[in-house]
Amino acid sequence: MTLLIAKPTSRAKIRLLTNELREIVDMSSEKYFPVVEFLEWGLPQFDPKFTLEIVTPSSMNNEYGVTYPEKKLIRLREDVYEKAANGSFRDRFTIAHEIGHYFMHSPEKIAFARSQVKDEVPAFKDPEWQANTFAGELLAPPQVIKGLSIKEVSICCGVSLDVARIQLRNV
Repeated sequence: MTLLIAKPTSRAKIRLLTNELREIVDMSSEKYFPVVEFLEWGLPQFDPKFTLEIVTPSSMNNEYGVTYPEKKLIRLREDVYEKAANGSFRDRFTIAHEIGHYFMHSPEKIAFARSQVKDEVPAFKDPEWQANTFAGELLAPPQVIKGLSIKEVSICCGVSLDVARIQLRNV
C-alpha cells in the first residue's frame, strides 16, 4: 500500500499561513471569507501561472476536486463550483480544502511511502488532515469566531456545524 506523507505541519503553522493569506487580501476580521472569489481572482495574484478547470462530474471519478500543485492546477466538479458560488457550506469547504493542498503540498513537500500494513499517518503528516485544517482555519479563524456559538459560526462563516464545532474547540 502506498501512503502519502506531507512535511510535518501543526495547526498553529497552518493558522499562521491562513491568517497571512487573509491579511494580504485585507480580510483578517471578516467573518465570511469569499472562497470562490479568492479562487478566481486572488489565487492568480499569488501565482500568475495558476489555472482553474471546472469540469463535468462524470470526468472526476467521484472526486469533488483535485489539486495538482506541480501543474499549477485546481480541477473542480462543475456542481461543486456552482453550489459553492451559491453558499453551500460543504462545497465552500471543498474549495478551501483544495486551496490548502495548492499552498501546502507541492511535490517537494510530499513523500510517498510503501508499506505492507496500513500504517496510520499521524495527523500532522497527513495531507488530507492538513488541507481540512487549512480550510477550517481559512473559513472560520479564531479571531472572527471567538465568543460565538456553534450556530453563529456556521451562519456567519458559511461552514457546517461540524466545522464550526471543530474550530471553536481549537480557538
